[in-house]
Amino acid sequence: MTDRHSAAPDRLHSLPRYRQPLPRNSVTRHIVVMQSAAACSPVVGELEQPLVLNGENADFSRRLQRALVSATVGSHLYIMGDEAFIWRIYGEARSAGLENDEIDMTHTIAGARLVYCVHCGLTQAAGPESLLICIGCDVGLEVREHFSRRLGAYLGVCTNPDQPYAGVRS
Repeated sequence: MTDRHSAAPDRLHSLPRYRQPLPRNSVTRHIVVMQSAAACSPVVGELEQPLVLNGENADFSRRLQRALVSATVGSHLYIMGDEAFIWRIYGEARSAGLENDEIDMTHTIAGARLVYCVHCGLTQAAGPESLLICIGCDVGLEVREHFSRRLGAYLGVCTNPDQPYAGVRS
C-alpha cells in the first residue's frame, strides 16, 4: 500500500491494487487457486510444477485447506478470480499462516465483490452498483470507495442518515 500523498490522484489509497502475477524463481512450491478455468492467468503455464486448485471442482475446499496448512517456507500462493473469491481465499491463507509477500492476488474475472454493512455487521456479496439494500437489516446502503483488507470488503453506509432504518420500519 502507498500513502495517500503518493497514490494516484484518481484512486484512493485504500482501494485494492491488482497486478498480473510474476513467476518467482526462489519459490519451491507454487500453489495456484483459481475461481474457475476462465480465471486462469497465462503465468500459470510458466510455473514449474504448480499445484492448481480450481474452485469449480467438488473437492476444492478440502484440497485448498490441505494445501494451505501444508504450505512451508518457500511456498507462494497465486489467487485468481473475482474480488469476492480473491479476498475470501486471501483471508483463509492468512489464517493458515501465509504472509502478505507469499500471496499474489489477480482480479481476472468480473463478478461479485463483498460489501460490509456498518449498521448490522453483515458482509454480503454484491455487484458493481454503488447502491444496494442490505440483506441483513434492509437499510439502503451506499458502497463507499473504501476497502478494508482485514474484512476483504468495501464499506457500505446508510444512503439516508436522516432515516437510517426507513426500509425496516415502513
